[in-house]
Amino acid sequence: MTTPVPGRILPGMDVCDIGGDKVGSIAAVHHVGEAPDPAPARMPDDILEVKTGLLGLGKHLYVPMSGVQEVLTESVFLSRPKEDFESLGYYEKPPQLA
Repeated sequence: MTTPVPGRILPGMDVCDIGGDKVGSIAAVHHVGEAPDPAPARMPDDILEVKTGLLGLGKHLYVPMSGVQEVLTESVFLSRPKEDFESLGYYEKPPQLA
């Protein structure tokens, strides 16, 4: 398994779920930066903003870097099926990006 490297993930890359189904394309990589004070037990992930739908006109997904399974030359594969995205909160814009 390839470890995700944020610098290799670029806008326009295809995003697929664990089954290989395309779910959209990268709109932006948000670097969350420093943890708030007091720091939580877990440092915040960088977040991938993914455009979905025809021509990217659908909803946006907000996927933490920990949700990425593999990064290839032109594609990013997520570690879960698209049916899990809503229960994982991927459709909700994180407050740090508001």
